[in-house]
Amino acid sequence: MQELNRLKICTNFILKNSDRAEYLSDRFSIDSRRINNNQIFISLESDIEKNITNINNAIAKGASGFITPFYITRQRIRTSIPFLIERDIKKIYIEIFKVDLKNKKHKPITIGITGTNGKTSTVLLLAQALMHQNKKVGVISSEGAGIYPNLSENEYTTPPIDICYKYLRFFIMRKCDYVIIECSSQGLHQGRLDGICFTYSIITNIDQDHIEYHKSLKNYIDSKLKILNQSKTSIINLDSKNLKGINHLQYNCKNLFYISQDKSKDKKIINIPSREKIRELKNFNSYSLLMIFAVMRLEKYKTPMIFKSINNLKSVEGRRQIFNTNEKGDFIIDYAHTVQAYRNIYKDFNMNRNICTLFGCGGDRDKLKRKKTSKIVDQFSSKIIITEDNSRKENFKKILHDILKGIKNLDKVKIIKSRKEAIKHMFKTSSHDQLNFILGKGNEDYILENNKKIKHNDVIFLKKIIRNYEYKTIKDC
Repeated sequence: MQELNRLKICTNFILKNSDRAEYLSDRFSIDSRRINNNQIFISLESDIEKNITNINNAIAKGASGFITPFYITRQRIRTSIPFLIERDIKKIYIEIFKVDLKNKKHKPITIGITGTNGKTSTVLLLAQALMHQNKKVGVISSEGAGIYPNLSENEYTTPPIDICYKYLRFFIMRKCDYVIIECSSQGLHQGRLDGICFTYSIITNIDQDHIEYHKSLKNYIDSKLKILNQSKTSIINLDSKNLKGINHLQYNCKNLFYISQDKSKDKKIINIPSREKIRELKNFNSYSLLMIFAVMRLEKYKTPMIFKSINNLKSVEGRRQIFNTNEKGDFIIDYAHTVQAYRNIYKDFNMNRNICTLFGCGGDRDKLKRKKTSKIVDQFSSKIIITEDNSRKENFKKILHDILKGIKNLDKVKIIKSRKEAIKHMFKTSSHDQLNFILGKGNEDYILENNKKIKHNDVIFLKKIIRNYEYKTIKDC
């Protein structure tokens, strides 16, 4: 009752002191950098000095009032605008976001997808599969947000909480049947998805990643598994070694199902029956297909209809995207940037062909991963091209030094810092029987270097090279 009273006080304060808007969440902001004129600023910073700094920034941008958990005098902020002190604002601000959703009759099935590898592909492929069943699907992912397939550019894998809730409101108003959200470890850890109850959560796998942020593998795993506390049903990849030993009983989600490549009679493991009815789809991660089948089975779709949806899937840009040429061999572009992702792609495309791999490693990130990744590349590749891949603030030569530690035969290595020049060289020197992997960037539109965004897209650039080559070949004929 006390919490309801505090919520009512905060809601009334926002309504009274902000510009009119149809929805409550349009009347306030929790980010002082994105405040609009005559919006209320809710300051959540736990440090009082930073709290005051953010409040002053919001006021400078036109805030008409603010809510803070600290006792603040007018002398500290030097303003006459109204403000409210609510010491427990961090406990109730989620409920303020949910006010816009509470009275809506339409309730979409909400699916949260997390994991180290394959989560973006699984989001987009599941959206495709459900669309084949004439369902309207809202998507929030690193590839964009909106009603699939019409996605607008999204700066984040998982956007800040206020943006997530505004998308949810939009999807509900548009009567989407499903909402699929890609849930990053940082997004879960930072509470960007707090308050959202997932009908299903999917954990594709957990491998070592983002250690520079989480500081340890345990912290990273804990952040991922946080999704189990806000899910009614969860589907977990039993083949992922870091998910096998988890004590699932400690989480709120008690309705657990699993997928696995191994056949099992356990009713909790959802297997695809008669896999020969699914055409060979090497450009899709097999675990993504298993997850799609599991969700659709739990949603009571008939098996023939599920097979039809899966067999009609189209590849996702920059995810195991295959380009075939007549004289220059085949090219595969993939977002792979973790050790396990590298292992998986070589395993799934294990052909008796000469393999050339173009790759790099990100700067200001897990340095131990560089040697592990290059060892795998060295094992499977007859030619290697090392190039730029989001060096950020770190010197490319330092990254290169760490990568080279994992390669035994340096004679097969070519170093070309410019990613464009590296792809050009790969294409120029490729032969008709060569299989070429371009790894790490996928469909990203830029390279991060020295705090700058350098425009580049592997998919677009390779398409242009192939198109120009084929045009020239035809012309020469």
